[in-house]
Amino acid sequence: MTRNEKYLNIRTFSDSHKSVAYQNQKGICTKCDKPFMQKEMEAHHITPWSKGGKTNPKNCQMLCRECHRRISVI
Repeated sequence: MTRNEKYLNIRTFSDSHKSVAYQNQKGICTKCDKPFMQKEMEAHHITPWSKGGKTNPKNCQMLCRECHRRISVI
């Protein structure tokens, strides 16, 4: 890591991207299919950043924290 925030920002979904994904999913985690409040969820790249996935609304899904952390460790 370069610790340069501009490089981290291109990997972070905006609040509006997160809200759109949350609304489209009707508050349901796409992995465990359970409902959550938006503040209990985290944005996740559908196609991973490391495999060329873009940080845009089409590549954003909201996962509950537990599912997101489980995926991030794999």
